[in-house]
Amino acid sequence: MNIDTYREFITLARCLNFTQAAEELHMTQPALSKHIAALEREFDAELLIRDRRTVQLSEAGRILFGCALEMVDAYDRAQAAIATVVREKPIRVDGILYDNTVSSIISLSTVLLNDQRHVPIVFEHHENQPLFDLLESDEIDVVFAYLEEHALAERGLVFQPLVQTQFVAVVDRNHPLAERSELHMEDLADETLIQFFDEYSISGWRRIEQVCHAHGFDPKKRPILGRAVTSYATTAPEGGVLILQKDLRQLKFLEDVNQTVSIPIADEDANFIIYYIYKHENEERLRPLLSALEESREIIMSHRRGEE
Repeated sequence: MNIDTYREFITLARCLNFTQAAEELHMTQPALSKHIAALEREFDAELLIRDRRTVQLSEAGRILFGCALEMVDAYDRAQAAIATVVREKPIRVDGILYDNTVSSIISLSTVLLNDQRHVPIVFEHHENQPLFDLLESDEIDVVFAYLEEHALAERGLVFQPLVQTQFVAVVDRNHPLAERSELHMEDLADETLIQFFDEYSISGWRRIEQVCHAHGFDPKKRPILGRAVTSYATTAPEGGVLILQKDLRQLKFLEDVNQTVSIPIADEDANFIIYYIYKHENEERLRPLLSALEESREIIMSHRRGEE
């Protein structure tokens, strides 16, 4: 596919005059006719209906005209975005990107930034590397993570809450709690909670412990090495209780593969708080993204409130 040929076809389809189109395109009429004939061979269809006096689009030509507009527009946007990446340093983000609400907010933010021709967002993943060390060494620019506010403040980082997502308890289908429509934290006081060990999960576990303590008990736990976001897909609770966030994309997959049930935990404080975190000295460069995140969060949360 030659994108310039589609530009030529668009110009011709708009004026329906080979001579005028060739003049606008600064090419000869025979060359334009040759290119259009090549397009017709490519699609094995007549794109233009010609007689001695007029040129009209055929049905196939009308279809191609609409598609060509989209293709040329997409090509131009890709070219502009790539040129920006080459010219400017992109904003690199990492962290909890698998939460439905978080990913929706980030996706909408990316669209808003693209529309405004701002620096692009690059999604990165650093396996088994401390995210906050990467942030402080400027290898990434923004982290989306659970963490206690005092720990973030001690590091001297700027942090803002992005979303609050409710706990769900994942149990085997034969577990005594599996028939419940909802739970309270007190229902888990005598249960064994599964604890994953990785950079993404440790701060989430601290939040779980914090909520357990607020409800008057120390959680019993069964530690598992590995990253929760990938390991739980092949790790059934096996009699224990796995606490995850309600908006996790993989919950349905986990239920289907491991024959588990996800039960909402109804207590108001039984939630994870996901922050977006960055260094103060980068705030000016990150301002377009920060504004887009706030705008996107308001749009998405307003839409969800409207659905309730």
